[in-house]
Amino acid sequence: MGLLLHFQKTRGSSVSKGPFERIVFDGETVREKAGGPIIATHFPHTWAVDDEEFLRLDVEPSVVVSWEGFAGSPSTTGHLSCVNGIAFIDRRIFAVVDREHGDWYLLREGQHWQVLDLQPVPSSDSDPR
Repeated sequence: MGLLLHFQKTRGSSVSKGPFERIVFDGETVREKAGGPIIATHFPHTWAVDDEEFLRLDVEPSVVVSWEGFAGSPSTTGHLSCVNGIAFIDRRIFAVVDREHGDWYLLREGQHWQVLDLQPVPSSDSDPR
């Protein structure tokens, strides 16, 4: 199963995109792959998708978020949502957009990262039949 992106307004309509095998948060853009077409762009307090503005982004199902270059465990897993430039994993703050650097600041790591890579959590069904 691929990733579905659900964009929601404060009231009323929503729009979904996908499924995608993976997506990347490249600064304040969401793309299917690095350098690929833009699916959504984050602006202060809003996500722009197809000339509409949305407050919230939810990614389903749960994801593995990874980034390159970190010496420890370069990933985290869970349900990802974003509101007002803040990314949450399982309702805990994970990262925030840093507009001055044009990237994401990962709170636990205390590091800036330009690209976050999201993939579905691997299936636990490993039946070798």
